[in-house]
Amino acid sequence: MSRMESIQQSSQAPTTLPGDVVSALHTLHEFVATAMCIPPQIIVTCRDDKRAFGRAALQAMSYRKAVDMFITRFATKEDWWISEYRYKPEVTIYGRFYRQHGEEDDDMVILDERGWSELVGNVVKLTIVFTSLKFSVTAQSSSKA
Repeated sequence: MSRMESIQQSSQAPTTLPGDVVSALHTLHEFVATAMCIPPQIIVTCRDDKRAFGRAALQAMSYRKAVDMFITRFATKEDWWISEYRYKPEVTIYGRFYRQHGEEDDDMVILDERGWSELVGNVVKLTIVFTSLKFSVTAQSSSKA
């Protein structure tokens, strides 16, 4: 056997790692996989109420459907504006991202309707804020006076 054949044979021979090294690598792999996994739940808060919602369920909904559901779950009668008609409360949804990409998304950020499914896929917490039309009309009329 030539020296070249000997080198090729030794490079093709499988290397066996000691059991404790294999165990440590397996544990490290499981840790990294778990750390990278986004939890299936999203915590949604509104005022003092806190609920868990399924991430997949929120991603499957449209933004408008999610807003309607949040109104149903969290709105009180003070949130509705009633004049001649009954108006739904205006809703702003803030999200805290699970994986952050810089300084701009390290705090609560208003989520836009466009891209709802993508955004919900990376949030860990949502905060629902009801903004009443009563207050915006009052603020506009008082600023014109």
